[in-house]
Amino acid sequence: MAAGGLAAQQLRQPLEDVPMSNKGLVLLTSGEEFEGRIVNTSSNQHGLTQVVLEVQGEKRKFKANEVSEFLIAMNDAVRFQYTNERGSSVKKLLNKNQPSAVPEDFIIYRSVHADNGPNVLLQLLNPGFDEAFEVFYDPQARKSTEFGGEHITWTGDQHRVFLVSKYGGELIRVKKGSYKKDFNLLFGDCEVMKQIDKPDFKDLEKHLLEYSQHCEAGIQ
Repeated sequence: MAAGGLAAQQLRQPLEDVPMSNKGLVLLTSGEEFEGRIVNTSSNQHGLTQVVLEVQGEKRKFKANEVSEFLIAMNDAVRFQYTNERGSSVKKLLNKNQPSAVPEDFIIYRSVHADNGPNVLLQLLNPGFDEAFEVFYDPQARKSTEFGGEHITWTGDQHRVFLVSKYGGELIRVKKGSYKKDFNLLFGDCEVMKQIDKPDFKDLEKHLLEYSQHCEAGIQ
């Protein structure tokens, strides 16, 4: 199924909380598809662990380890979530060079191994250009801080950490503070990318696209 919905190949803005939509589609590893009303989801600190859909009047539970993808349909409530998460004073201050693309159709979660534990479902942030790399929102990057006398949870720092899988391999926690080392892990097999002398974390999206253009599947 095509992810679609973005005018360009951009990292999507992650949502800190599960999108407020009542329509979902579960694709199982077996190849089966189930579409219905989202009843609820379960999660731990690593990601979603279970999805419950009402399919033709029957509640069906799907564990993360049997799911390939979980797609959540966009609606006005989800659009409001995106607006709200970009709207606080803290987020505005930290908005520069942060993912801001919003999908038009579905928000996609994929099943992955997280920290050597059971599978969880994580938000995919680069649908449409995910052949070589899958970039996921890291739920553990949520931060709390004091701002203007109020204790609030904010998402600015979440964009300084991403979970990245290369060709379906182990997740790499890519961080702003260690990006030079992470850059070599991700792109070191590409001669074109080696020409970048001082890689900057804010250019991660650009680096993903450059790799896909010059080095994907060993083409250099």
